[in-house]
Amino acid sequence: MSIYQVQNKWGDSPFQNGGIYVLGSRSNQLIVDVNIKSEDGGKTLAGTITYQGEGPIGFKGVQVVGNNYKVKNEWGDTWNDGGNWVIGGRDGQNVVALKASATSEGLDLIGEVTYEGEESILFEGEKISGSAYEIKNQHEEISESQSPEGVFVLGARDRQHPVSLDMDSEDNGKTLLGTMTYENEGVIGVKAIHVMGNVYSVQNQWNGEVSPWHPGGCFIIGGRVAQRVIEIQITSKDEGQNFSGEITYSNEEPILIEASVIGKLATV
Repeated sequence: MSIYQVQNKWGDSPFQNGGIYVLGSRSNQLIVDVNIKSEDGGKTLAGTITYQGEGPIGFKGVQVVGNNYKVKNEWGDTWNDGGNWVIGGRDGQNVVALKASATSEGLDLIGEVTYEGEESILFEGEKISGSAYEIKNQHEEISESQSPEGVFVLGARDRQHPVSLDMDSEDNGKTLLGTMTYENEGVIGVKAIHVMGNVYSVQNQWNGEVSPWHPGGCFIIGGRVAQRVIEIQITSKDEGQNFSGEITYSNEEPILIEASVIGKLATV
């Protein structure tokens, strides 16, 4: 699994924030090429991808909610679980094509992306540190092909997962404020400012309210279209591999959730 901070460029204009993509599902094996497109407005995506050190394999992605896709990969004559991906950064406008290749062993992806109803634009994705989680709503029956709350990115450190997160919003999800704890550390302040879609720019604070705020990376908090999370309270008992707790979306009551870190799946 790799998390990419994406920038997009139209014509001669400067690069602009394109959100956070979560591509791949394997530990310590990066995506080096992706060539996928949709014939149905982004509800499904199909094509090929290539993991580092391998040849191309088949790709099928079925939209679950928003920019979240349940993926299967094909090698030989068998389709295999490919995990949960985040493809796209906008609210209510699906990606219909993505063609990009790595120039530095998977630490970046350079190419073009096309959103529904638009021409292709330049795509630059830079791999960033963080922890991605598959989120499941405990109030709904979860089938093998669904993850109703999508993929969240919580935490922005390399090989250090968060183990608790307690945040709420007083402005309908534009800003989330509270505390979080990383593995083997004490509680720190956290402030998340909405950027686009479900992407938030995060800052952390050590040593109390009078201390300065420091960059804390980018999170994905929420999986729905045009409906922000206004409260999240989750904790982990296994060093951030799994979470349980509650989230609240705007204009709704709290719901119970479970989260599992996106980890290693089968290789060819």
